Amino acid sequence: MDEISQGPKRDFRLPSALWLVLVTAAGLIAVVTTLMLTGGGRHAAVPPKGPTALAVPAPSPTAAPGTVLLTCDSANWGLAGNWQAGSLKAGPLWFVDGRQVGYVHDGGWHGTGRATRRPGKLHLGVMIVEVRSGSTVVMKPAAAARSYFHFVDGFGPGAGYKLPAGDTGFTFDACPRGSGGPNGQVTDFYLGFSMQAGRAAPVRIWSSAIPRPIRVIFTCPGRGCEQ
Repeated sequence: MDEISQGPKRDFRLPSALWLVLVTAAGLIAVVTTLMLTGGGRHAAVPPKGPTALAVPAPSPTAAPGTVLLTCDSANWGLAGNWQAGSLKAGPLWFVDGRQVGYVHDGGWHGTGRATRRPGKLHLGVMIVEVRSGSTVVMKPAAAARSYFHFVDGFGPGAGYKLPAGDTGFTFDACPRGSGGPNGQVTDFYLGFSMQAGRAAPVRIWSSAIPRPIRVIFTCPGRGCEQ
């Protein structure tokens, strides 16, 4: 696996036809199918196992400016045991199937120069993000990409939720350290994004666990994303 260098629900619903067009990569189709068969939506987090922690109140998590806060209560569960195999790692965060499907790349990705600047068709993508237990991570697109790239809160059979006005990214506050779910010592978040075909969107990720922000590049994967 590569190590790179460095809400209440909204009323907006994405059209199901466009949503289904994007889920073209075989690896991610399998993930979505599994979720639908197992009722994989957003569920309450599994209570931590092990010794009871000392009663020291933890500070309430807060969202970084311009982001939506997602906490342990927003978690989803249910990936296969080998989910890390094709994932892209960015500090304490993983993009599940990111390398295998090709929707996200490290900051030095060689295809950035081939991206077009003319407007293309809007395509919608799904993604699963895993965050290491006990970590708080912020993820936002670069300002220059916000005219053609947007994150979406959640995904499902034809549904997703637009972020509130002024918010462009997420603050992930993972479940406490030592409270692993079925996927290990990580917290699952099921999300999505929309972007114009042919574009490459820089996204920054930062956390107290890494010395400087990490840059990744989102692209539109699958057939039909060239225009």
